[in-house]
Amino acid sequence: MDASSSKVSSQNQITLPAEVRDRLGIGPGDKVVFVEEDDKVVIRNLKDLIYEVVEGFKDFDKTDKEFRDAWAKRLKREGID
Repeated sequence: MDASSSKVSSQNQITLPAEVRDRLGIGPGDKVVFVEEDDKVVIRNLKDLIYEVVEGFKDFDKTDKEFRDAWAKRLKREGID
């Protein structure tokens, strides 16, 4: 298991260590998502999450409403409201 640490600032902010940013492909201006999974919180690159969702629907012939409903369900499952 790889581990990195960061200190919480007086304004409750953290800096992602360079090795974490590199591993996740995160750069200035990118958005991240914090997803609860069981007893832990996982940091995800929002672009990657969106790409996975879109790719998941690539082969489906869905109506707009079906797509939006499925998208909302996936975001809820990922803890993004």
